[in-house]
Amino acid sequence: MKTAACTLLQLLTFLALVVGCDGSSNSSSISESTAIVYRGNGGDPGSLDPALAEDVHAFNILTDLYEGLVAESATGEIVKGVAESWTISDDGLIYTFTLRGDARWSNGDPVTSLDFVNAFRRVANPGTASVYGFLLEPILHFADVQNGSLPADQLGVAAVNERILEIRLVEPSPQVLAVLAMPIAFPTHESTVAKHAFADPDTFVGNGAYSLIAYNIGGPTRLRRNPMYWDAGSVAVEEIVYLPIVDPGTELNMYRAGELDITNSIPTEHIGLLRENRPDEVRIAPSLALYYLAFDLTEPPLDNSALRQALTMAVNREQLVSLIGRGERPAFGIVPHGVPGHVGSEFAWRAFSVDERLRRARALYRDAGYSKNSPLAIKYTYDAGDIHEKVALAVSGMWHDILGVEVTLEKREWQYFLQTRDNRAEWQVMRFAWFGDYNHASTFTNIFRSGDPQNLSAYANPEYDRLLAAASSETDLASRAAHMTRAESLLLADYPIAPLYFFVSKHLVRPGIEGFENNALDRHPSKYLFLEQKP
Repeated sequence: MKTAACTLLQLLTFLALVVGCDGSSNSSSISESTAIVYRGNGGDPGSLDPALAEDVHAFNILTDLYEGLVAESATGEIVKGVAESWTISDDGLIYTFTLRGDARWSNGDPVTSLDFVNAFRRVANPGTASVYGFLLEPILHFADVQNGSLPADQLGVAAVNERILEIRLVEPSPQVLAVLAMPIAFPTHESTVAKHAFADPDTFVGNGAYSLIAYNIGGPTRLRRNPMYWDAGSVAVEEIVYLPIVDPGTELNMYRAGELDITNSIPTEHIGLLRENRPDEVRIAPSLALYYLAFDLTEPPLDNSALRQALTMAVNREQLVSLIGRGERPAFGIVPHGVPGHVGSEFAWRAFSVDERLRRARALYRDAGYSKNSPLAIKYTYDAGDIHEKVALAVSGMWHDILGVEVTLEKREWQYFLQTRDNRAEWQVMRFAWFGDYNHASTFTNIFRSGDPQNLSAYANPEYDRLLAAASSETDLASRAAHMTRAESLLLADYPIAPLYFFVSKHLVRPGIEGFENNALDRHPSKYLFLEQKP
């Protein structure tokens, strides 16, 4: 409680400085100080060490403080980062990067290929215990180094010279460039690692568009434009201040008072009114995240495909997202819209009318051996939370009213819920969600491969695995996309899960701030922000 009180006091003290000593609100922070943008961050970063960071609160800040070999544009495309160019071998196994000659750390040291080698080896080191290290598994020998079978110098990353870096892969991996844009693949400066000074403004050294100048747990994280950044001339905003505000309602109040320029979210109950009154400030866009129900395929009754299809078709997704009221989009596939190069697949019955869907669902339910006189009885497990409660009640109600299913709802606290999901004997239907780690369809399709630790349903289809493997080894983009589409179609036809909706990102952006572009990953590096010049 003492820690919480101190944290709250720090934040309130900071806010008092923002609104002024007389208590009057600063109605437009950017109009009075065109060099600073205040951003809501949704919470404190768990770690500012790129090798240990695992939450979006950290990723937002780290993307400003560091830059990888490649980066993401304002709209989410892969662009040049520290590397000014790269080549890929014909077999897709060797990536050779040429680093910029003007890439510098914030202390003026050159960024070299050895900085990347050391960073990758550190992630692979089992002693680092990097939670997101699995994203680098395509690199040759990464798994063997991480489990201690090989020394770190056997990792498939080599500094040919100061500006040439070579990365060797186990097999072709179409997502490798997207992964290299993430914090897990950022370089680190030797002195920062030695002192573990990732969150110490006095000794921090980064290579991104901004440098760390203030960090307080529970309080603001302040960044300042890094003059050593290779593209510093294009960075328009002098300072960025991240505020760890968890409650969307508090964010909205601060935004209205001029104390916040970009919010992390928008309270559900205010979205409609804000859309009416501030249409140009509300930014709602498809997000790379899926909410779904997993079926336990390992035992009766849900080992029956016809029954799983009946349950999936009986859910009115349009009605469900309307009930939730946050702008989510109905999901009839597993890969959200907006993934470059992916031609999504959807349930064939998506084009049916609601009445036709329900008619088909009842017929399949009967084919599976059930009726209102002989109903299916199943358990639906979910974790505590207002939205999960709403979804559980809505879906169970639809199943009961349309099919006659008798549903037992089982709510568990988050940690207990996570433990439960690994024991299929404890559940039959379980709600879950998956947020894409990178902007590629494989971040969704891969979690349903046979034996994948995230494969809650224990779905196992050799043809599905073969299609994904074929896509991974395919160097022709059109052929790769075709394999991925067929794999998604096959998964949907087998009904191991019932996709319900795709998430959307929700932000308020102050008038006058430009460069905040919608993208599927909902990532918005501050280096792209600029302030509209007033006449």
